[in-house]
Amino acid sequence: MPVPSRRASMAALVALVAAGLAGCDYVAQKKLVAGQHTEHDVRALMGVPTLVWDRPDGGKEWDYVRAPQGIETIRVVIGPDGRYQSMANLLVESNFAKARPGMTGEELTRLLSRPTDVEKYSLKPEVVWSWRYEQDGRKQRFNVHFDPASGRAARFTTTDDAQQVPGA
Repeated sequence: MPVPSRRASMAALVALVAAGLAGCDYVAQKKLVAGQHTEHDVRALMGVPTLVWDRPDGGKEWDYVRAPQGIETIRVVIGPDGRYQSMANLLVESNFAKARPGMTGEELTRLLSRPTDVEKYSLKPEVVWSWRYEQDGRKQRFNVHFDPASGRAARFTTTDDAQQVPGA
């Protein structure tokens, strides 16, 4: 019987962990009750957030980025009383529609959380941030192309995710 290569073993481990994390999100969505559960309960089910944002009302928003392999970023809202209020996937068409030319990287991170990838193209020159997501059963990427002179968003594109397209 052939012994799996180290690369194959690592790929299998990454896939297993990613599936486990996504499963935690699903369990958390079914178990957490707004106003009843605490931030401790959220951490017990979902782990340590990737990013934490302070809200003007004294509450917090916690981002759970499931990239690079995941297709969701979950934002959990914790009220000023330390109780769970809600959660939602940020990587949806309605949020992408809020992106506007001229936005800064900080504004886009606040809107969509941390990108899946950041690519620098020296020939263009430009920097492109991408977020993997799923729409109608297709894995895609929402891309923000930054103007090199201003460092602000210049244009937006949507492309098929290379991991979905065989041979890409």
